Amino acid sequence: MNAIFHNLTVQQIQVAKGDNKKQRNLIFYEYYQRKLAEGKTKKQALICVMRRLVNIIYSMMKNKTPYIAAAALTERKAS
Repeated sequence: MNAIFHNLTVQQIQVAKGDNKKQRNLIFYEYYQRKLAEGKTKKQALICVMRRLVNIIYSMMKNKTPYIAAAALTERKAS
């Protein structure tokens, strides 16, 4: 399970392939960068992102709700 969540986490903070070169998940990438700025090592910051991802997935399973990205929530509130 740890390896699966590690791979998911790495994919979330990577830059997407192709011509656009944008982040796959800007929220997780910004959180990762914030942890690096706090003085954590890359490995420690990755573990912080992984823990957040695990917490989100656990909450989704517990409450039986779909994942709604934070950007989508702010767009919906503005409408």
